[in-house]
Amino acid sequence: MKGENLLLNVVCVVMALLFLGLAGLNYFSAGNFISTDSLFFTTVSGMMALIFLLVPLASLRAAKKSKEAPAGQLAATVAERGAIASAARTKVVGALPPVRYADAVDARGRPIPPDVARMVEVMKETETTSS
Repeated sequence: MKGENLLLNVVCVVMALLFLGLAGLNYFSAGNFISTDSLFFTTVSGMMALIFLLVPLASLRAAKKSKEAPAGQLAATVAERGAIASAARTKVVGALPPVRYADAVDARGRPIPPDVARMVEVMKETETTSS
């Protein structure tokens, strides 16, 4: 994984340098730099260079954050997030009302799926509580 990350960073830095080189080449080779075409080409090249530099900067930032957090604290944080997410899932599933009309059909005579029926029940409950 580190080799892939290093290769990605090298490719991104090389591409950013190439785009900056194109912007510099445009600056030195254009007779009138303050023209619409020249400014557009320089702006696009500069923006592409910045976009390619975002990937190495983000990976450096992530590496810095992982070095700052101790390994035990990081594992505990991940475990806590997982516990919170599973608790939220069980609360949401438990809070849904039971389906009252399993064999109901819509206006065209098609059976209503249970998840759609459950959503309709939830919307009806929120309308009655908000009114």
